[in-house]
Amino acid sequence: MLKLSANISLLYRELDFLDRVGAAAQAGFTAVEVMYPYDHPADDLAKALHSHAVQLSVINAPPGNHSAGERGLACLPGREAAFRATIDQAVQYATITGCQNIHVLTGNLPQGIDRHIWENTLRGNLMHAAERFAQASMVLLLEPLSRQMLPDYSLTTVEQASFWRRELGAAGFSNVALQLDLYHTQMEQGNLAAIIQRHIDEIQYVQIAGVPGRHEPTIGEVNYRFLLGLLEKLNFAGWVGCEYIPRSNTEEGLQWAREWGFLHAPKPMFPEAH
Repeated sequence: MLKLSANISLLYRELDFLDRVGAAAQAGFTAVEVMYPYDHPADDLAKALHSHAVQLSVINAPPGNHSAGERGLACLPGREAAFRATIDQAVQYATITGCQNIHVLTGNLPQGIDRHIWENTLRGNLMHAAERFAQASMVLLLEPLSRQMLPDYSLTTVEQASFWRRELGAAGFSNVALQLDLYHTQMEQGNLAAIIQRHIDEIQYVQIAGVPGRHEPTIGEVNYRFLLGLLEKLNFAGWVGCEYIPRSNTEEGLQWAREWGFLHAPKPMFPEAH
C-alpha cells in the first residue's frame, strides 16, 4: 500500500500552521510535507510531529529571495556562499524535525551567462549539498518543474534530473534521487506512465495534483487511480505527497483517498463517553 503525505503548506490552510499536523493525523496521514517551513521554529514543529506520531517526509531547502522570484541558488555563479548557507539552514531544520528528504531547487537560468559556466556552478553546488546531506544521513531530491509555472527554471525534464543524479553518482554520492511531481511533469512532458516505468529506480518521492488547476487528483485530465496503481505494481516504497490546493474543504476533498483505500475514516477528536 502506498504511503500518503499531506502537504500542510496547501492542505488545512483554514487552520494555524502547527494545528495542521494534528488535523492531518486525525485524517489518517502518518506524514506531512512542508514547502518552506523556516518561518516556524523547528522545535515547535518537532513537538507537534512527535505529539501526533507523524513524520516530516520532505522539505525544500530555502530558495533565496522567494518574493523576488528566486527559486533556488544552485545554478547562479557568484551566489555560492549564499547557496551553502541555505543548505546549512535546511540540514539544521531537518535534523531537529527528523526529516530525511530535502528538495534542492536548482534556480532560474542566469541571464547572459554561458551554459557551461552555470552548469559548472550547479555541479559544484549540488556536490556540496550531497556531501552535507550524506554527513547527516539525508537524501538530496531533484525535481523537474514545468516551464508553464516557472518559464526560466533550470531543471524542467525528468531526463535532466536523471542526468544530474547520475553525475553525482559518478562522483561517489549515492544519496541523490528524483522527486517526481506528476503535476509539473504532465504539463511539461506528459507520458507519465512511461516516465514512471523508465525512472522508477531513481524515484524516491512522488507528488500529485490534478491537471490543470492543481486541485484534488480526481479533478482534471490525469488518471491518478491508474498511476498510483502502477506505482504499487512497481513496488514503489517512497512517499506520495498530496501537494494540491483543495477546491473547497480539505476533509471533503480527501474522499478520493478513502475510496481508493489509502486513508481510513477520520479518527474522532475526542473518545465517545460510555
